[in-house]
Amino acid sequence: MTANEILADIENYEKFDPVKGTVEGKTYVVVPTTTKTDKDSDVVINRHITLAHNTTLIFAGGKISGTGTLTGDNTRLIAPITQIFGEDITVDGIWVMDRAYPQWFGARNDISNNEFWHLRVACEAAKSTEENPLAPEAEKDKIEKARDTALKNLKAWKVDSSDAINKAMKLKHAGEVFLPKGEYAICKTLKVPYGIVLRGELADYRFNISDGQLPAGDYPLGGDTTPDDLSSYYKLGTVIRPLNTNYPLTVDSDGTPITSFDNNFAVVINPNIHPNENHNKAWEQEFPPAFTTIRDIQFNNFWTETPSMRGIYAIGGMKIENVSWSQFVQAVATPDNMYCDGKTIINCGFSAPTGCIFKDFVFETLVEEPKKIIKRFAQDQKEYYAFDLNGLGDNLYFHRNHMNMNEIAGGLKLSKSNGAQISCNIINDNITFYDCKGISFSANHCENGIQVKISNSQIVFSSNYFHKGSKPTFLIRDNNARGSVNVQSSTITLQNNSLVFLDHEDESSNLYIGNISPYDIQTDGYLSLSIQNTYRYRTPRNAAGSMHGCGLAILKEIWTIGEPEPELIPFTEFNDLSYLLSGSSLIKPNFHIVHNHVVNNTQFFRASAMPNNNIVWFLEKGAYHYRMQTIWDKKRLIGSSTLTLGDFNLGEIGSNPNMGKPQGLLLNIGANSYDGPSDGNGNQVVIRLMRARANGNTAYHSIEIPVCGTRFLYDNGLSVCGFKWKQETSIAPLTVNTMIQSIHFVGDNVVCKGTACPTVGEWTVGDIVYNTGTASNNAMWIYTANGWQAR
Repeated sequence: MTANEILADIENYEKFDPVKGTVEGKTYVVVPTTTKTDKDSDVVINRHITLAHNTTLIFAGGKISGTGTLTGDNTRLIAPITQIFGEDITVDGIWVMDRAYPQWFGARNDISNNEFWHLRVACEAAKSTEENPLAPEAEKDKIEKARDTALKNLKAWKVDSSDAINKAMKLKHAGEVFLPKGEYAICKTLKVPYGIVLRGELADYRFNISDGQLPAGDYPLGGDTTPDDLSSYYKLGTVIRPLNTNYPLTVDSDGTPITSFDNNFAVVINPNIHPNENHNKAWEQEFPPAFTTIRDIQFNNFWTETPSMRGIYAIGGMKIENVSWSQFVQAVATPDNMYCDGKTIINCGFSAPTGCIFKDFVFETLVEEPKKIIKRFAQDQKEYYAFDLNGLGDNLYFHRNHMNMNEIAGGLKLSKSNGAQISCNIINDNITFYDCKGISFSANHCENGIQVKISNSQIVFSSNYFHKGSKPTFLIRDNNARGSVNVQSSTITLQNNSLVFLDHEDESSNLYIGNISPYDIQTDGYLSLSIQNTYRYRTPRNAAGSMHGCGLAILKEIWTIGEPEPELIPFTEFNDLSYLLSGSSLIKPNFHIVHNHVVNNTQFFRASAMPNNNIVWFLEKGAYHYRMQTIWDKKRLIGSSTLTLGDFNLGEIGSNPNMGKPQGLLLNIGANSYDGPSDGNGNQVVIRLMRARANGNTAYHSIEIPVCGTRFLYDNGLSVCGFKWKQETSIAPLTVNTMIQSIHFVGDNVVCKGTACPTVGEWTVGDIVYNTGTASNNAMWIYTANGWQAR
């Protein structure tokens, strides 16, 4: 018999009477009891009652209340989405329903009603103002008193839905607990048992944003009254707002704790509700699979004066999908000391508290007027990662999540993971990997100059976008290996990644451009690092831009026992050849480079330059003189003669007045006829630029850019495609061996072709130059411990 058939025949069922008891297999209906004064009353239970096996309980406007316990025995429950159990009744046993609703236990999804805002109003009114300034301690005391007074009204307001949600999950035992659209306040941690699907309702986007109108009679709360903000309702969906005082537990007038969050977590997954000797003390199910699910819910920190609210603590396998956190310091955390497979997080969003500075007990946020500060309390000053996924386990899946970060330690942290796919995410804060194996990090978008920290891990980074910042994008080190020799602690592959320098399009970006790190990777050398087609790119701000590929730069960490910080030294063996090595190379422990590359033609590059509207000039306006030199091997000083590019008036407003910006310099590497270079090396070379003020050749600067296939370079005065200019005493070119025609790099040596024996540079024993000239009878020169020897 279907539910509709049962309800249609409801008058024929016997009314549920706890005094008479129940009969196995029979259906009962709960309706209001009419008193002698013609008022409806609840069915009251003040003792323990167990329903007969396989009975059906239909709620038709009635409610069961009291202080007793009602135990089901495979009892079928049919009820509308309204309160059917009083807050002091205990419901236990086995119940059967398609899904459970927290509304059955009195949950409210309309907490935006005015009474709930009394708490915020009271606390805001107690804050220090310009008209009534208070010392920090006095302000703290005043706010605490106002808060405590307001919190005592929580029970009377009946805004806390945490008990109702927890009771609904216990009633369902396993399966779906559904929270209809609306705002729920919780004052305690939600404890989601193993096998429960805690599901909300996605936002309704039928609202017509263009004209701000809804169809007649389709108002969110019914009736003919238009809500104050229709768009906020239709974007709402299911929202859970933790109300956390962030102080030692406050009690109401009868001594009952008002708020109780486990370590400031709003939710705990798979808590240990039914422990036994076979289970870990923290597990409800031994080695729990990823059956427990939370989906389609927005978590908003209701009282933003308590920004240390944390999201979900997951003990065991879980799936979290279509969930967002706003004004939290953490979204999801897992324990470090437990084995757990199948952690899955999909389509989630995270926003940390914005503009936050933790200072003593005051939480400060700068607003539009710099002199005004909103003060917020925060005792918790720990460093958090938005997603802190610790613990040994396999099959971790982190996909299509979005993190908008600020004043917390980072966006994503993994430790001890043995197999994970992290893909298609937007991660705008630091990322950390400790003791991980089998990690695939692909197609992710990382802005705000984040840093990826790696220790003792094996990871493949492929097809990712990294926005360069003030720190090297990758920091690879292992404190435990320090002092060892030739140890391979981490195995890292960088394949087809983009490290992007954003050339800002406004004058206010002067400081930003100046703070870009000249290095892309920093490492202590305990690694095997494979690099394939991973380059640094320049692009205009907020524009896709063309591909302007340049080579990477690596910084060495040299640690000395007893010293707290390492000495940082440029990895010149790599950096000087990064125009080749960024396309394909292998770096082994102790900074040993394994590579085999060929430069086919070292003949002179042609180039031209001109002022251009697409670059903003940040230096003093005026005439600048430029020269160019190509360098193929800086150690051996293999390069070309110097080309004078000419004098250019930079910083002027260009011919297009609509641009309205001072012009920088555009350098075209190739033929003057714009048909591109024909050297056969795919436009891979180190371009050495020299610049001086044309009025007396003062203010000398030089720069070396490892070009990897790009045709155009952009000088904004401070940097060329993100490579910073260096101050010099003159712009004299390097003295180089111009007679070398081609180079084959073989391990630590080179095999070259040239018209004469080299005269300058630092050559390595075993280097060979084959003679292609006509002035000598010898076939080649080989470099030995005694210098060049003709053969």
